[in-house]
Amino acid sequence: MTKKEEDFIGNFKGNREIISQFLVKTKEIKRTKNNKPYLELTLQDKTGQIKGRMFTKQTYKEFDNIEVNSVWNIVGKIQEFPVGSGKYNILIKKLHVSKKYEKDEFIRKIEHYDSHVKYLRNAIKGVENPHLKKILTTIFEDPEFKHKFFTAPAAKIHHHNYTGGLLVHTNEVIEICETISNIYEGINHDLLITGAILHDIGKIKTYDYDTEDIEINYEGRMLDHIFIGANMLETVVEKIDTPKTLRIQLIHMILSHHGKTELGWGSTVDPKIPEAIALHHADDISAKITDSLE
Repeated sequence: MTKKEEDFIGNFKGNREIISQFLVKTKEIKRTKNNKPYLELTLQDKTGQIKGRMFTKQTYKEFDNIEVNSVWNIVGKIQEFPVGSGKYNILIKKLHVSKKYEKDEFIRKIEHYDSHVKYLRNAIKGVENPHLKKILTTIFEDPEFKHKFFTAPAAKIHHHNYTGGLLVHTNEVIEICETISNIYEGINHDLLITGAILHDIGKIKTYDYDTEDIEINYEGRMLDHIFIGANMLETVVEKIDTPKTLRIQLIHMILSHHGKTELGWGSTVDPKIPEAIALHHADDISAKITDSLE
């Protein structure tokens, strides 16, 4: 069974009825203002994700029956909300599991892959500091690292949670940091861009993923991508002649890129230099805006 072009999430236009297949990524029981339970699903196809909501007297039974990371045939209505926003959800009337479907229609992958790879390579070429350039070329000359970096997701559920999402997120952070560097003359451009490129490298070891499922693995759960990334970077800089202050600043940027420790977002130290502060906000902008647009 093949989905119609107009039934792909990225092609939704206006309110209408729909009968089509979607991959269920998450399920949750929520409550209305009147405290009545309803079922909320995250639905996915290759063009994006959308919320599906089902109001039924059998909410808990439906919840138990639905298996995440499986494809379901959905009967319902596409609704734009808020009106005029271009954002949609599906009011689900009924659903049943699909036995026949085209797998590639439900797997989110990076769009314009070659352009993203080229952008990253150009960003690395644009770093003039010889020590920072050496760090970047040493890391990205490793074929295994490069493959994992270009294919890894950036998250399990939230922003850029698809194959190649890490590369897309990294490039967004780089571009935001380039703008920050152009505005503030006192920013060390090469340090900031190098930090942007490397800030999430720990995520290549944080997730186990295939085309339908992303899971935080044992290493990711026990250590988190921030510590893993800082440790990966420290291992590299110890092997090459990197000035101590520069090495500390770059590792500091990875350890602090989730902002102040009091936020509880995983940083082990507060951002203490302008480049670390800029990196944190660039990372936060990329994550939150992407999440809000989906």
